[in-house]
Amino acid sequence: PYYIKIEVTNGAGKTTVIYTGKIMTEILDVQEGAIIQEKVWGKEGDGRAYYEISKETNFENEGYYIQYQIDKGGQTGYQANGEWTTGQTVQGLSVGDNVYTRIYDGINATPYYLTTNITELETFSEIYEETTKYEDKETKPVEGEEGQEEIVGTAYIPAGFRVSTSSLTNKIANGLVIEDEQENQYVWIPVENVVWDGKTEIAAEYKPMVKYQSGYNENTAEQYFEGLLYSFSGTESNRYTSGGLGTNSYREPALITGTNNTSWVYTIGSQYDAVNYNKLSEIGINSATGMGEYLNNKYTEMVESVKKYGGFYVGRYETSLFTEEGINSTNGTVIKSTIGEEPMVDVDWYKMYLSQDSNYEKNPYHTSTSVTSNMITGSQYDVMLNYILKGTDKDKIAVVTGNHTGKREETGEFGNDIMNNIFDLSSNVREWTTEGYSSTSRACRSGYYGPADIYTATSHNSELTTRANGGVGSRISLYIK
Repeated sequence: PYYIKIEVTNGAGKTTVIYTGKIMTEILDVQEGAIIQEKVWGKEGDGRAYYEISKETNFENEGYYIQYQIDKGGQTGYQANGEWTTGQTVQGLSVGDNVYTRIYDGINATPYYLTTNITELETFSEIYEETTKYEDKETKPVEGEEGQEEIVGTAYIPAGFRVSTSSLTNKIANGLVIEDEQENQYVWIPVENVVWDGKTEIAAEYKPMVKYQSGYNENTAEQYFEGLLYSFSGTESNRYTSGGLGTNSYREPALITGTNNTSWVYTIGSQYDAVNYNKLSEIGINSATGMGEYLNNKYTEMVESVKKYGGFYVGRYETSLFTEEGINSTNGTVIKSTIGEEPMVDVDWYKMYLSQDSNYEKNPYHTSTSVTSNMITGSQYDVMLNYILKGTDKDKIAVVTGNHTGKREETGEFGNDIMNNIFDLSSNVREWTTEGYSSTSRACRSGYYGPADIYTATSHNSELTTRANGGVGSRISLYIK
């Protein structure tokens, strides 16, 4: 469709604007610049590329679609009358393949097509036998001299993992990816400021992760922490001051007991954690008091690791659940963070927490000497979002994007919902965290697959801990021992 805008000005300089009705062309005549290749990811043979109609054309919301052909390694070349597939994500790619894309309106197709060659896919190093410091380096230009190589970021590659060797996934600023021997993948989240000093203003360049709990500081024998909360608006974030321990709003570490128990210390209540702690007996929790102590100790351990190593890892994909025989099922007991699987849903918060905790004997990191795994905490989620806000994908943070088809899809299917190499932060399923809310719920983050869903990666919601929901999953995190 085209629109004609007419402005009429009289001798007195007054102007009025008149719009005609919609004018439809018989054949859409669009040059190559209307389509852009947004993302490339995946490994040889299962490489994927995501294409979208350029927003500068104003065609993306006017009923046009992308169609594509794949030329496997130059074997056939472009086929003018060949079979075209409608879709924005091209799968099954290898290095050397050509992808031809064009715009289609359901009846007519543009005679112009974009040709892109797949020159690189994801590759990885050998397995690291020891936890090793990783230095991300860039050559900085120096006027009148040869460029100088500088360290622009550091991470730690845990023993038992390999690190990306591809430019698609080996930069910390854009999302450094590691994987274990079962191809579970994680992205490094650097944390520059971990513990708030209690006096420095929290602003754009200073966004610490936690603060000391009341009564504790750097000089006390025990050092306990609570999450600093952030609220997000567009591509900005600010400290959220209405929550924290002692409030009935978002807080962690915390017990949920059906009444005003606003910290991890059990004082009152006979619901939720107070009676469901037995679902966590396999990791040594045998009372409500013990559950609160466990949550606090794990949180403390995570913070101490982040202080030591300068970051942590999050699952590149929403967590999936498998049987010990390798079947993707909500009846399973083994978690994965891999592409192309049904996310873990339809189980309560307690099973999600248990399965992602490496103290659980069926967790893949139960015997690991290099990492500890757990359900992602609310403060880890906020740090992840603040990290993304520093990168090239920051504009996606507050945009409704990804899977809003009305149907839950497999992990990593939507190339428009990738932020710093992390998938499905804005859509597919909401993600439960350890963060408490009110006296009945725990916080879940992100949007989900509902077609009318208006939530984004920055959204904060909550769900009853005892409820199994087909639209709520979770995401695993790892911290280094």
